[in-house]
Amino acid sequence: MPDITWPSPGRALRMVQRNLLVYRHGWMVILSGFFEPLFYLLAIGFGLGAFVPSVAGISYAAFVAPGLLASSCLNGAISDGFFNIFFKLHFQKTYDGILATPMRVADIAFGEMLWALIRGALYAAGFLLVLVGLGAVRGTPLLLAPTAWLAWPAAVLVAAAFSAMALCLTSFVRKVEQFDTVMGLGVMPMFLFSGIFFPVSSLPAMVRPLFHIVPLFHAVELLRALTTGQVSAVLWWHVLFLAATGTAAFVLAMRRLERALIT
Repeated sequence: MPDITWPSPGRALRMVQRNLLVYRHGWMVILSGFFEPLFYLLAIGFGLGAFVPSVAGISYAAFVAPGLLASSCLNGAISDGFFNIFFKLHFQKTYDGILATPMRVADIAFGEMLWALIRGALYAAGFLLVLVGLGAVRGTPLLLAPTAWLAWPAAVLVAAAFSAMALCLTSFVRKVEQFDTVMGLGVMPMFLFSGIFFPVSSLPAMVRPLFHIVPLFHAVELLRALTTGQVSAVLWWHVLFLAATGTAAFVLAMRRLERALIT
């Protein structure tokens, strides 16, 4: 296995610049990804939440909101770190031309991860602003603690981890048909059962330990603790898990992309 060639931040930013130019006239594509968690919040947090008095001592909308914030980071990462990179790699052959310049595979990988991170971070920032606005309009805050201001930096970490994982996952996918497997057996179950809509503690005891290896579970727990003020030392475990899995995924992605594009 070849040695790792670490990316150059300057060259990686050229990939971000390229993506900005590509989306200059297609900004609605990026904006559209923000609305899915917002619709879930309105339909489930407020609609269904009207029939749920409280969860863990807080309103259902305030319980669901940080979980949907985590899912907004996942949406950005999946859109750019998975689908778009797959088509650039296998159909458009975008990277073949880029590698004819001084850019290296590591620079491409880091640049694409940065772009997916930026998209996820933008979704998180927009979603947090919506939560503040909705809380002000309703007269009932959805961000319940002063530590909520840390939710955006934490969401950036979440977006970075998911972006690296999406990039790594893309390096294993070879056919468009495999998207259904990834989304149906990976992303959707993770979205439904990682504690966004109900506490994981309500699941059977025999399956609860499995969620401690699910990245979205750690993201939800981290953001929920910050937005509700239930801060404890266990938050460092969630941070460490996301940072470690994200780093490992990125290193593996660089190795696999090096093999796919060079060898």
